[in-house]
Amino acid sequence: MDYLFDRIGKILKRIRTAEGIFFFLDYDGTLTPIVSRPEQAILSEETKALLLALKKNPKFLLAIVSGRSLKDIRKLVELKKIYYIGNHGLEIFTPKNGTKQLVPKEVFHELARIRNRLNSQMKDIEGVLIEDKGSILTIHYRNVDPKCVPPILMALKQEIKGSKIPLCLGYGKMVFEIRPQSTANKGTAVLELLNQIDRDEILPLYIGDDQTDEDAFKVLKRRGITIFVGLSGNSSAQYYVNDPFEVYQFLKMVQEEFR
Repeated sequence: MDYLFDRIGKILKRIRTAEGIFFFLDYDGTLTPIVSRPEQAILSEETKALLLALKKNPKFLLAIVSGRSLKDIRKLVELKKIYYIGNHGLEIFTPKNGTKQLVPKEVFHELARIRNRLNSQMKDIEGVLIEDKGSILTIHYRNVDPKCVPPILMALKQEIKGSKIPLCLGYGKMVFEIRPQSTANKGTAVLELLNQIDRDEILPLYIGDDQTDEDAFKVLKRRGITIFVGLSGNSSAQYYVNDPFEVYQFLKMVQEEFR
């Protein structure tokens, strides 16, 4: 990966010559810093104003892509008439068609049952947070004593093994997830949105910081601009920036280019 600001002239030239730009922006760790608890990740007023400015430009389309539930991420961003992808691609919202769920209803009931069991099993583990996102259960262990993490992982594997519905284990930054087995991911969701707008000349630009963003980096590698937030030699992204502040700087540069 190249450092984005070492190639900024080349990148801005490509953006400038495109007919339109479709921004796909991760939330946690990209638009906001990583924090100890998910409810503390709040958009700054400056970032929210910047997203609004991007949205208002007729040259741009804007999608927020998140591992959070669709309901949660829409409430946090509070921008209307933009696109949202929730739960790593299992939920999609478009201004034209509304919400699309890619998970059967029985999954919600099974995950609720598992959530209740895990809450009981882990009630004495200090710092663990079990977040019910509807179609995904996310177990946050950032604030957990490291020696307690292996037993947490073992409990999740046992729940998956004992489930009558096909489930799988997912990994993120200091989180484990119990997910339905599905081919849907951030990459498939991004391609679906690009197919919906049906404009070959539009340039997709994706920025993300987590393992789940790699699915989008891979499908857009030859089609768009992909940017990883942080340092990772294993990422499929073309460029990297160091932190959300540099994401803001870059987006601000793009916005000012097209006032």
